[in-house]
Amino acid sequence: MLHAVARSAVLASWVRWKAIRSGAGGQWVHIGSGDVDGVDVGGAKLAWVADWPKGFLGGEGVGRIYFDPSVSAAQRATLEPLFKGQRGGVYEVVGQLVKQWLPTQEAPIDIQSGPDETRITVGKIGVAVAKPLRGATGELTRLLHGAAAFRDNIGLANGKGTSWRDPDMRQWDSMGHAEITEFDWSA
Repeated sequence: MLHAVARSAVLASWVRWKAIRSGAGGQWVHIGSGDVDGVDVGGAKLAWVADWPKGFLGGEGVGRIYFDPSVSAAQRATLEPLFKGQRGGVYEVVGQLVKQWLPTQEAPIDIQSGPDETRITVGKIGVAVAKPLRGATGELTRLLHGAAAFRDNIGLANGKGTSWRDPDMRQWDSMGHAEITEFDWSA
């Protein structure tokens, strides 16, 4: 049972991007603190990426999870089924849309985050860029109460410069959509 993925006001930074033409997408997660079934997952950094040849809702996706080398074996064993949607929750839908999961890989995940840009590099495989969109008075442009449990309050961003080059997956460059948010996720 999932007791809590994290407990903190500023828990995780994630960037979710979508390359519309190729039907690809992913998420980078840095867990500030939390536990799953008694396993401390605080500090874990991971990314998951998927490609949907027929588009996201067409299913039949091919995906892969990447863990930073600092993530322990116990954390990996706990987080991998969670992010593959095998434990229910908000990722269950993603798990149903990704038909094939490629073997998980290890790659250094570097997260550089500031008020004007978040840049996440996953080894030599890919980079995610999110530059927050702002309104006329400088406030962040936000999407409230979006269409999924993990999309209640997200910041919209420009994702140009995001690209993915896993040799076992379709390679792509983002057309510009990104989201970034901090969240407290518990169940």
